[in-house]
Amino acid sequence: MPVIKKIFTYTGTLQTVTIPPGVSTMDVKIWGGAGGGGGSDAGGPGGSGSSGHYVSATGIDISSYAGQTLKVAVGGGGGTGASGGGAPGGDNGKSITGYSGGDGGSAGPNPYSGGGGGGGGATVILIDSTEIAIAGGGAGGGGAGQGSNGTAGINTNSATAGSPSTLGENGANHTGDGGGGGAGGGGDAGGIGGNGGSGDNGGTGGRAGSNLIPGGGSEDNGSGRTPGGTGDSDYVSGVALGATGSGTSGGNGLAVVTINVEVNAKYKVSGAWKNISEMYTKVAGVWKKITAAYVKVGSTWKPMFNSGIAFISTAAGFGDATGNSASGTPGSGGGCFLAGTMVTMADGSAKPIEQVDLKDEVAVGGYVFATGKFLIDNLYDYKGIKVAGSHMVKEEGRWTRVENSKLGISLGDDEHTVYVFGSENRRIIIEGVEFTDYFELSEQQELLNHGEAIFRNWQDHDRQIHDKNVNILNA
Repeated sequence: MPVIKKIFTYTGTLQTVTIPPGVSTMDVKIWGGAGGGGGSDAGGPGGSGSSGHYVSATGIDISSYAGQTLKVAVGGGGGTGASGGGAPGGDNGKSITGYSGGDGGSAGPNPYSGGGGGGGGATVILIDSTEIAIAGGGAGGGGAGQGSNGTAGINTNSATAGSPSTLGENGANHTGDGGGGGAGGGGDAGGIGGNGGSGDNGGTGGRAGSNLIPGGGSEDNGSGRTPGGTGDSDYVSGVALGATGSGTSGGNGLAVVTINVEVNAKYKVSGAWKNISEMYTKVAGVWKKITAAYVKVGSTWKPMFNSGIAFISTAAGFGDATGNSASGTPGSGGGCFLAGTMVTMADGSAKPIEQVDLKDEVAVGGYVFATGKFLIDNLYDYKGIKVAGSHMVKEEGRWTRVENSKLGISLGDDEHTVYVFGSENRRIIIEGVEFTDYFELSEQQELLNHGEAIFRNWQDHDRQIHDKNVNILNA
């Protein structure tokens, strides 16, 4: 039986794939994002963040889900609280919408105190809207005050009464010379946020999010800053590690998904059809097991199984449910084009961008796997092409954002509806000018840092852009 193993780090995007026929079971190992540390006071540090939770399960039966969408969202670590009068709390660790951590509470206005740490985002695996497994995010530590240090985030869950119930609660703000409360982590039940300190004291830490454990699975919530599952062979140092109370952020989560695929073939024995679980071929007199197979589609060989399950990265649906910089909102995406912009197709013809459809083939970019439209307020004119200022364009042999280019001209801040698509090679040709498709912000920065190599590695690694992919890009 072919086995497909996928490892997902935090990217601030959702990873999705349509489950193909023949898939039988799935094994999962997931770590939630950890809580951030509280900000310090002149007298000492804030509280430490608690670790992200660990959940694992083997043999999850997903054979009945063929044709539905498997979704993997890795939770981010909560941010650290700042220090000073009115210092803000740490940003929340993001996950799929509704499962993010909370924001840390702010310090009091009278210096010198610390803001609370942000809560970690849960790591979530869904099939369509069905929850399969959830590892809760860690809690943020309380900010320090003049009278005492903040307390640490707590690994156990005390569920928020807020909505959505899966979202970590914000830490409470302080009104005097004390620290803000640490935030709760996202989870199957989001954790409550901590209180601001009384008087000049430090704030209290929040509570971690809870887990959803598949049947036969297990959980390990760790101890303090230290996550569970550190002895697993797939664990990576720093993952789900709670922050110290001295200005550090929580560690991001991790997901390891192993998919078991049956070769869907049968043979008849005594009038009954039997499944073929293994196949062999004779090579130079020796029987060899067949572990991969291919079929030709449009002159291109495609894998029938083994490594042929490729996830797609998308910003849609990622971020929290309360407006805290959810991905895909105006101004945060990779950029798009006005209707009527003519895209060069693979056969040399041109097509308005709003008419480019799924499975189309575009020049350079190749196969189109996603389409969409957005509202923006930063439209630019680039050589007659109307495009969002955040979009990437190749100018004089170098990639740059249109708003930073030599030829881009701002058309004001009015709101416009614009169109975009995602393609396998991540590029678009319009009137002879080369643009990227809908790159996320982190991917844009990698393109600026590393140039053309990112396109080659994008294909080599199934379009998974990692938080820290320097090693991949230099491989």
